[in-house]
Amino acid sequence: MLRPVPPELFRRLRAWNVSSWRYADRISRTRAALDTLAQLATDYDNVQRPAVPEVGVHALADQLEVLTADAIDSGVPVDEVDAVLSDLAEGLGLSIG
Repeated sequence: MLRPVPPELFRRLRAWNVSSWRYADRISRTRAALDTLAQLATDYDNVQRPAVPEVGVHALADQLEVLTADAIDSGVPVDEVDAVLSDLAEGLGLSIG
């Protein structure tokens, strides 16, 4: 499967502790990206997805990786997924690439 961004993004986010996640608006930005990825997947394969659950900051990186894979598997063009993840990385203050 093609990955729109290097797996380094997921690795770096998994390394964050709770304090790092709570800095500025990192949690809300990430949740917005999750919702966007789920909606893109629905738009492309017409399979309605449930709301992305709020399971805690410790799981945000995992949710992001799973919804990224789901979006790609649903037919969302890699460049659209890449745009969502690149915007998120930028908003989180990360340089990925």
